Formats: sequence, structure tokens, C-alpha cells
Amino acid sequence: MELKLRINSKNTFPKGGIFIKSALPKVWLQEIQNIELALHSVKAFPVPGVNANELFGCLLVLDQRSTKIYTVGKNNFCQLIENKLFIPENTIVTPQLTKEEWHNLFSENYHFMHPEIGLVELKEEVSWINLLEAPALRNIDIIQPSKTVHIPQFISSMRYEADTEKILEAIENPFSEEDAIKELPFDLQKLMNGNQKEMDKFLEFFDKNPELALKMAIPLDTLGTARGGNDGRFSFEGIGSGSVGGDSFSRGSGNTIKESSDSGCGPFIIILTLAFVSMFLLNMRSCSSLSGSNTGMNPFVALVVILGALVLIIVMAVKDSSSSGSSVSYSQPQRSSGSGSSALIDSERFARIQSRYEKLAQEFEDRKDYTKAAHIYMKLLKNRYKAAEVLEKGELYSEAAAIHLKYLNNKPKAAECYEKGHVYKQAIELYRELNQHEKVGDLYTILKDKTEADKYYNRVIEEYKGNGQYVKASFIYKDKIKNIDEAQEVLLTGWKNKKDAANCLNNYFANIKSTKKLSGAITSIYDAEVTTENSELFLQVMKQEFKKHQDLEELTKNIAYEIVADKISTKPEIASELISFNPKNKSMIKDVMKYKLKKK
Repeated sequence: MELKLRINSKNTFPKGGIFIKSALPKVWLQEIQNIELALHSVKAFPVPGVNANELFGCLLVLDQRSTKIYTVGKNNFCQLIENKLFIPENTIVTPQLTKEEWHNLFSENYHFMHPEIGLVELKEEVSWINLLEAPALRNIDIIQPSKTVHIPQFISSMRYEADTEKILEAIENPFSEEDAIKELPFDLQKLMNGNQKEMDKFLEFFDKNPELALKMAIPLDTLGTARGGNDGRFSFEGIGSGSVGGDSFSRGSGNTIKESSDSGCGPFIIILTLAFVSMFLLNMRSCSSLSGSNTGMNPFVALVVILGALVLIIVMAVKDSSSSGSSVSYSQPQRSSGSGSSALIDSERFARIQSRYEKLAQEFEDRKDYTKAAHIYMKLLKNRYKAAEVLEKGELYSEAAAIHLKYLNNKPKAAECYEKGHVYKQAIELYRELNQHEKVGDLYTILKDKTEADKYYNRVIEEYKGNGQYVKASFIYKDKIKNIDEAQEVLLTGWKNKKDAANCLNNYFANIKSTKKLSGAITSIYDAEVTTENSELFLQVMKQEFKKHQDLEELTKNIAYEIVADKISTKPEIASELISFNPKNKSMIKDVMKYKLKKK
């Protein structure tokens, strides 16, 4: 009998197996894993190929009762006929056989029929253990590592530590020695000595190369502390051991320098002054020897003294006018052994330098190079407040804090900057000095040190309690220490001690979230703590609770009526409080007004 496979539009028999077309057992295992089948739930049979010692694939026999497969990827389902023969899906076998014929023609083993290999008997099941190959063993020398630092699984907090001196050094000297300018178009030594020509060369160089000139820029305080004022004297100390002592420059309206030829005018004026003084003293002595009524000064001598004084004034005026012309006068006395000098720089040059520094600083700030901008403000313009402000703008809080601390002596601002920059150690030290214990507690909380944080929070609480600020003390307990019981105890103490009593009781009731517990607390305090003296305060608290809690309207209204009934005989105006507990009763207002008028 010849069996043939024909294509059919549908499956005639149930799906009983999966065919994996590959000669490699490794691929079979991979496909079984991809189909998500367990090895113990299926039977695998190798399918021989056409040639000897060649495999065509693997047939997986499924358990029809327990295994439900909906997708097999690139593999194929197989139909199972009478639990004997597997054929590909969408095929049919001809001629058709009866059940008895299937059992008579085929043995107890499974058979597989495929168009490429024909009919084969599946005798042996795949033994996966026999296919496994043990890996080659190698001798490995295990080296035990040394004990290391424990690395936590997560970071709970982080902080920085700042070196103030190093930070300030980086701001004041942002340029390294490699950045120094080797050849300059001006004489730096003469410039530092106040030479106006060298100053003009420096300004010209600054206009062409502002950033390059910044590396050799001169601080304005080196040129003087007068900010563009007139006739300010600028001193240079320690410029060099061989410098001219006592050199001076005076401001004028021009830009040229010339030597003065009136070098002998000073001694002449001094001699002339001494002569007139001597004549005046001799005349006074001769007058004192005269007798009688003639005791005054000789008119002729007095006239001579007056004329001499006028001549002296004229000479000095002529000298002043010669020094205030269109040029800057320069006088150089004899060399001395001093190492310092002084100069008067005209305000126009001073203003030009200052303007260039400020412009360059603003350019650095616009480019977000806040360190160099701060360097100009701090080192050149000597404006440390502005330097700190620029650094804060650039979120360079450690640098700003260093300036506030060392130069501006502003510890609160320094502590604030350290806190913003997460430099908590320095911030805590400063807040301790400033006795800001709550801030210290906050920073220890950030650092996850609850013990230290609570220690400082308790100091704050004691200060608040000592000042009668029980509500603030309760906030520290509730929000910072997270101890609601202590917060409630403090609020009750404030109520009993009559320290902002109504506010304390309002916060006490606000901390109770359960309506049932709140009802019990109101009743308990009303029965035990309310007296004739504080009943009106308690009435005000009940007004707040009446508005906040609809479920407590009846309780709070009854308490209010009791308090009003107790007080109304001596204080008729208290009847107006009942209006707040009857907002929908329009006749209540009329009744209260009538009662008050009747009592009056």
C-alpha cells in the first residue's frame, strides 16, 4: 500500500507535535526555550535525513491534556493520526484508512511522514544528558582581596568642605605664571611710579587687548583710594629699593609733563618771611621801651611789614598760577634711601581706567565667566560687595561665602551662602556662633544626624517657652522633631498659662484629625480646664470649630449656649456671640438686638 500526502485547506486531525527543522541539538534547545516549553513536559525524537548519519530535525510530542501552544515561531505544527503518524499541518494522507488498519500497519512507535524525507519511524527519544558535554576544568588560584572600605548601597546625604584661603587665592589670582605677558608696550615700573606717559600707553594697550591687559592690570587702590576725586594723592609703597623718594605728580587739565624751573623759589620765600618777622619783633621791642602814651607801633615800620606781606602773597600766587596751567608739573628732589613714592593722577585718567575695568567685568558676567568678573571687582576695583554679588549670581556660593566672611565680616550672609552651596560643616559653625539653633538643627536634619538636630531643636523650644511663644514651640515639636504628643502638651501648657491661650487651643484642636477624638478632647477640656476667667476665650475657639466641622456643630453650639447663659446676666452684649452659631436663623439677630435694648 502506498501512502501519499496531499495539501488540504484545513487540519483534519488534532495538533500533536511540533517539528523543528535543524540538525543541531543546540538549536532544538533554543527553540524549546523560545516556545516556553519545559523539557519534562515534552518528548523529543530526532528525525533522520535522507543520507546516512544525517539528521533532518527534531519532533516534539506534546501532551494534549496539559500543554496549550498558540505560537511556535519559525517552526511547524504537526497533526497526529490515531496516535501513530505525524504529518505536517494543512495536509491529508491518501488513501484513507480505518482505525484497525492504522493499528495493524504501524508498530507501537511513532512515525513521521514528510514530503522531503518520506516516512520514518521514531524509535529512540533524545537523551539530553548524553548530549551535554562537561566543560574542561582548569586549576584557578584564588587570591583573597584585602579588606576594603564599605560602600553603601545608596547615598543618604552629601556635603562639601571648603578651604577659604584656597578659594580666595583662586579668585584673586586666576592667571597662572604661564599666562604672564613677556613683552609689554609700556614700562610697568614707571607706570607703578605714576608716570603719565606710561599710563597713556597702558590705556591704549587696554583698549586694543582688554583681556590680555587684564593679566597685568593695576588695582585702583594702587593708583589711590580716591575714586576719581580731585587732587587725591596716590602712594606707592615697596615698588623697589632704588626708587625715588618723595616723587610727586600734581593734577592739571592737560596731558603733558614738563619740569618746573622755579626750583629756588622755595628758599627765597622762606628767607623773606624770616626777615619780616625779625623786623616786626625788633619794632615791638623798641616800642615797649618807650614811655608815656606813645606805646603803639611805629607807623613807618608797620607799613613796611604790610608791604612785605603783600609781596609775599603775590609771589606765592604767581607760583600757584604757574603750576595750574595747561601742563602737569613734575618736581624731583634729591634721591633718598626710601623705597616708596607718591603720585597725583588726574581724575580723567583715573575715570578711564575705572570705566574700562567695569566694562570688562560686565562682559565677563554676560559670558557667565563669573570668576573673572569677581576677580576684577575684588582685585582691581576693590568692590568686594559687588564681587560677592556676582559670585552668588553664578551660584558659586562657597566663593561668595569666603568673601563675606574674610573681607566683609558678614557672618550671616556667609552662613547663608555656605548653606546654599551645601558646605554644611562651615554653615553649621557660623550658625552656632550666631546662636541660630533652629538653622543648625535643620542642617543636621539634612545630614541625617537626628540626635544632634533634636539637641538644637530643643534649645529653640526652651527659648520659645521662656518667651511665652508656645505655638512656635509646638511647631518645632510637630514639624521638626516629629513628636506630636510633645507638641500637644506644649499647647495645653500655653492655654493653662494664658500665653496666647486662644491660639494655643486652636492649634491643639487642629492637630487632632479624627472627629471622634476631637469631640472627646473638646468635652474633656471644657469640663476640666474652662473657668469663669477663660470661658470667653473658649467661646471664641468654639466659633472656629463650629465653622470647620459640620459634625461638631451641635456640640460646639451647646457649649456656646452654656457659656453665654452663664455670662449674660453680667454682660448682656455677649448675646451677640450666638449669631455666629445660628447663621441661617434670621430672627436671631432681631431677638439679640431687642434683648440688648431691653437691658439698656
